[in-house]
Amino acid sequence: MTGPRKLIGWLLLFLVGVLAAGGAVLGISQAPKQATLQMAVKNTLAAANYTSDVLESSSQGTQTQHLVYQSPGRLEGYVDSGTVRVYVAVIDGVEYQSNQVAPGSSTAHLTFQKQASQPAKSYDPVNEYVALAKNPKNVHQKGNTYTFTVTQQGQTASFTVTVIGQYLSSLTIAASGAQLSLTVSSVNTSPAVTLPAGAKVTTAPTTTTTAPAATPTTAPGAPPT
Repeated sequence: MTGPRKLIGWLLLFLVGVLAAGGAVLGISQAPKQATLQMAVKNTLAAANYTSDVLESSSQGTQTQHLVYQSPGRLEGYVDSGTVRVYVAVIDGVEYQSNQVAPGSSTAHLTFQKQASQPAKSYDPVNEYVALAKNPKNVHQKGNTYTFTVTQQGQTASFTVTVIGQYLSSLTIAASGAQLSLTVSSVNTSPAVTLPAGAKVTTAPTTTTTAPAATPTTAPGAPPT
């Protein structure tokens, strides 16, 4: 016959097990799920804003970009090539490009030329490169890292993508001796897009080209009259 003390002990062990299991289930339900590759691509492209850093390497050299994109029509940042930095911005259909400065120089005295622009999205590397991952081939997954290939216009590139949480965190593309590395950060928390404080703005000079004179031609195979 089981004594009361021993029976209470078994009941306590049972209750502790139930509570522990319930806590585990609750923890799983509350923890954010890791997005799949396709969902991360979709979430990133749909974000209200983000910051991107790009490093392009090829036989011609390297170029880096640091850009903040604000949906639907704003983008700003800078492009470094060698020892030259150019600040750029697209704000509501107007493109701004600064004079050339050395990387790390103060932005207080920049002069921007402005002109009509294509949509900001067309200059955004995230919209350009992350969108390529919508149709991956030969996908392999290891943890939160995916490798796959994408073929466009007869050329195949190798991709490596890292997903953190609900968004794409980094992407590397290798093709034809060139490599591009893209990181995405501050999703939905990036600063508002504006020109640097103190910047001066001028209108870009317009250039007119004269069309060459037409050369008279004779239509081939015209029947005699």
